[in-house]
Amino acid sequence: MQQKKSVLIGTMITAGSAVGAGMFSLPIVSAGMWFSLAIISFVVIWLISYLSSLLILEISLEYPIGSSFNTFVMDILGKGWSVVMGLSICFMLYILLYAYFSAFGNIAMHTLGWEIAQFESQWTQGALGFSLGMLLAAVVWMSTAFVGRVSILLVVAMAISFVIAMSGAFADISVSNLFISTPQGESRFAYVWSGLPYFMTSFAFATIVPSLYKYYGKDVPSIKRSLLFGSLIALLIYSIWISINFGIIPREAFVAINEAGGNVGDLISALEQRVGNSSIQAVINFFSNIAIISSFLGVGLSLFDYIADRFTFADTVKGRLVTACITFIPPGIASFFFPHGFIAAIGFAGVVLFIGLFLIPFLMVWKLRATSKSSAYRLAGGKPVLLLILLMSSITVVCHVLVKLDLLPSF
Repeated sequence: MQQKKSVLIGTMITAGSAVGAGMFSLPIVSAGMWFSLAIISFVVIWLISYLSSLLILEISLEYPIGSSFNTFVMDILGKGWSVVMGLSICFMLYILLYAYFSAFGNIAMHTLGWEIAQFESQWTQGALGFSLGMLLAAVVWMSTAFVGRVSILLVVAMAISFVIAMSGAFADISVSNLFISTPQGESRFAYVWSGLPYFMTSFAFATIVPSLYKYYGKDVPSIKRSLLFGSLIALLIYSIWISINFGIIPREAFVAINEAGGNVGDLISALEQRVGNSSIQAVINFFSNIAIISSFLGVGLSLFDYIADRFTFADTVKGRLVTACITFIPPGIASFFFPHGFIAAIGFAGVVLFIGLFLIPFLMVWKLRATSKSSAYRLAGGKPVLLLILLMSSITVVCHVLVKLDLLPSF
């Protein structure tokens, strides 16, 4: 009998697919609602994301082990929706790469301590982001195995530095700062809606379900536990991150951070200025750089493989070079000319993510349940739960559109 595989591995894969550089957007977009409402919003989005991952598990189990999203969509919904799914994934990965390119420039300027006139700093920041991103693009071009070895080192370094940084920063937290009173005439609840698309992006772990199915096979309980425990780790990490930022940085300080474009470097600078220990300041900066590099490589490799498969580019030095150019040059150029787009890009990624991880899985499950009498696994709750998932995830898209039209407040 084959030995049962550990849930720990699946848990770490799930947590790793969720936690990344997107977490730096969370304090910035949550500043209006502040601590209590942010934690409640995290829990709600986590629950909807977890239920959506179980929908994808329900779909996956109808197909042979190793099947991909493209196989599911093509077979159940047809070629048209398959094209929509492919474009959604491609657009989401491109916009995330752009976000990380822009983050590189900003965090590099902060790390180097460069203070330049505003016009010059924009071009300097763009050039830094483009240059650093292209250096990392070379890692992806070399080989997938090389990316894997580098990523292992980065994840270990990121985990250690996060624990050290957060442990050291806890001493500077002011509990009263977490639970400050609401200014008269202001409603913090009004700011909840603008943050939801960013929270959705931060809990995008459902993409890992087919990989877990490939690893665990028909062991449904292990897959479900991996998704549950891994996503709860992400929820815990985000809650700690928010606690540190809101417990140290005054709420009014986020106004200036947002006015500057909500860049990673501005947030880290504000955090470091209020942490008394210089060693902890250095570790926070180190963690920030490593987290962005790790996310860049992960997203870059995913888009690289997607483009290579879509256009059947050869896995040769020349073929991989062509693939790398198509993958990295467009978002790199965009970040050069528009270097302050980190927050905006994360928000748009959340909107596109709705199509790929919520709307299309909803349509597939709805059709599968209508045409199939038996299933290896079915999410409990029937149609009411399906409609709840669709409704709650749709709200995030509507909110993002309303914020962009200035019909909802943003802090």
